[in-house]
Amino acid sequence: MAEGKWIKGLTASTPVAEAARQMLTVRLEVVRRCLKLALDETDNDPEPVHQLRVGTRRARAALDIFAAYLTGKVAKRARKQLRRLRRAAGEARDWDVFRLTLMSQRRPAAQRPGFDFLIGYALAQRSVAQGHLQAAAAELDLDRFTSEVVPAVCEPASHGEIQTLASLARPMLHALLKVLESAAAADLEDYENLHQLRIAGKRLRYAMEVFASCFPPPFRTRLYPAVEEMQEILGLANDSHVATQRIRALRDKARTAAPAEWRRWKAGVEAVLRFHQRRLPQQRRKFLAWWKRWRTSGQEAEFVALLME
Repeated sequence: MAEGKWIKGLTASTPVAEAARQMLTVRLEVVRRCLKLALDETDNDPEPVHQLRVGTRRARAALDIFAAYLTGKVAKRARKQLRRLRRAAGEARDWDVFRLTLMSQRRPAAQRPGFDFLIGYALAQRSVAQGHLQAAAAELDLDRFTSEVVPAVCEPASHGEIQTLASLARPMLHALLKVLESAAAADLEDYENLHQLRIAGKRLRYAMEVFASCFPPPFRTRLYPAVEEMQEILGLANDSHVATQRIRALRDKARTAAPAEWRRWKAGVEAVLRFHQRRLPQQRRKFLAWWKRWRTSGQEAEFVALLME
């Protein structure tokens, strides 16, 4: 499911204000629908929460891209409300990913007690996260939110002639490519640099979704999937970093609070910790391989050439 990813009816010549209204209308509606599904716990399906987090990210990306076309107060309030909802959905999604990764692995009998312990802990934390999501949703009237944000879009007085979507797309995408290039040149053995690289890639990806209608089909069919692949690689690295931090903290707590039980749990918990400790550098190496392909295959050059047309 990719609701709100591509917006029909937009072209390179669509005035920016009109494009902003269309995109924000669609993407805020996606957030509203996904939130309703994510709050329904009857089927325990993790997908609605995943789509809610992605939906809030896409809505936030649209707000950032069209920020100059919104009054400051409206944009600031909208970002704040979406940020709280995104963080609550992100907390729930992170525990879903943690649990689903565990359940996808087969472990020997000696490791099962530790595995079961981690799964039970993840379920408990996921329940807490659901409460946080419900609290965030209770403070947000999405119908009113949309009715305030979309009508607030207007053409900035300082722009003179009306800008088109393409005239906004080219300099913005060029700048995001430069940020990605700079982030990729950093020392990626330092996780903070890898994290900043993931953020740069995510911003580029979401901007490409906004501006896809401004470019020929290869932009969407060839370049976008390549950037999406990069994001998946870096996403798994981030998942393992988060899991490693959580398991270490839980291990230290369990050793002290439940030493007898810890003897049964240790083998499984340590095995899961090793899995994530191995996977993070593996994903770092996969990114470096991706980066080499991106630069030597002509994809990067193709992207830059499209922006220069």
